[in-house]
Amino acid sequence: MRLLAILFTAATLGFAAAGCGGGGDSSSASGTKPETWSASVCGALQTWGDDLKSGSRQLSSDIRSSSDLKSVKQKLVTFLQNAEQSTDKMVDDVKAAGAPAVKDGPAIQQDLESGLTGARTSFQRAVIQAKKLPTNNPQALTTGLSTLAQTIQSELTATGSHFSDLDQKYDLGDLNEAMADEPSCKPFVSSS
Repeated sequence: MRLLAILFTAATLGFAAAGCGGGGDSSSASGTKPETWSASVCGALQTWGDDLKSGSRQLSSDIRSSSDLKSVKQKLVTFLQNAEQSTDKMVDDVKAAGAPAVKDGPAIQQDLESGLTGARTSFQRAVIQAKKLPTNNPQALTTGLSTLAQTIQSELTATGSHFSDLDQKYDLGDLNEAMADEPSCKPFVSSS
């Protein structure tokens, strides 16, 4: 289903943007070691992404096999509720990682948490909107799904822009190095 591909792609692109940058020095910073922080944060993002992909595949399969509009709507609502719960867990796991021991570590962590909380809010709103979708008219449901997909894409793209700004706002050098060496970060870091 196009909605789900858009959701995951927008979210992943946003997080990937945070993984590019220059060099830095963490010798005087306190907090979580960059290597530990990278493993925790990227692990949380990877699990979240895997959950979204798996849920998306299941939803696509379920929707293809159903002609009942109420069933389609309920499956979408269930997917979005699961995505919201998965996003809650991801945000909590990222918060639990603590601030990285790099220059501006607490500010980087706060900005990261703020952006991820934006993704959570997007899914919370999507659940509310999905519950309001009409099921008495296939055209109206299709239009509602399209509008919902555009809204989610727009919100997650804005969240992605927030992550792009981190690279320009902070010197992410030590975090980039740690992320480049962390296997769970590979989907999120640029090779450049």
